[in-house]
Amino acid sequence: MANYSGTPIADIIAALESRPDLPVLAPDRDWDEDLTTRLNNATATDLFGDRSIADPAFAEAVRSGLLLWNDALDASHTVSQAIDTITGSYWHGIMHRREPDYGNAKYWFNRVGSHPAMVRVLALATERAAALVDAAYAEGFVGRTEWDAFQFVDWCEDAAGLDSDAGELLRVIQLEEIKVLLDYSFEQALG
Repeated sequence: MANYSGTPIADIIAALESRPDLPVLAPDRDWDEDLTTRLNNATATDLFGDRSIADPAFAEAVRSGLLLWNDALDASHTVSQAIDTITGSYWHGIMHRREPDYGNAKYWFNRVGSHPAMVRVLALATERAAALVDAAYAEGFVGRTEWDAFQFVDWCEDAAGLDSDAGELLRVIQLEEIKVLLDYSFEQALG
């Protein structure tokens, strides 16, 4: 995990981690509307505190990720749509997957192609799937050498609304994906 200490981002992450349940695959409202307002009104400097921002696009990617973790899909979409990088496209793809607009999500994941964060996403997804061996989709991670964002979109579409172990596994992996991409975005923002 990235070192967020000393930044307001650390407090926001602590609030998001205090959620009583995992974020759903396709939310219908913001988890915390006050947090959405706070993130929308904050500048990058407000979020990063005393840390020097080397790449403003990645700082905005952090904002997009925090909004997405908070289930604020519209606000996250506004931010990610303005980031013309593969990381912006990755956040954009996750947002559309959660919307749910699966075809549009695949369009954005196609624009991403391969992303440096996907190695860690696959490792964590494989680890989490191994812990829930009886869950549907768990065997789908065995032996994979690359993160398949398109397959994950299909699984999320199949499992949308399920409270089963399969749905739980996908929600766990979705959260890990958000955290990994958030860490990556934060580290790149700092340079």
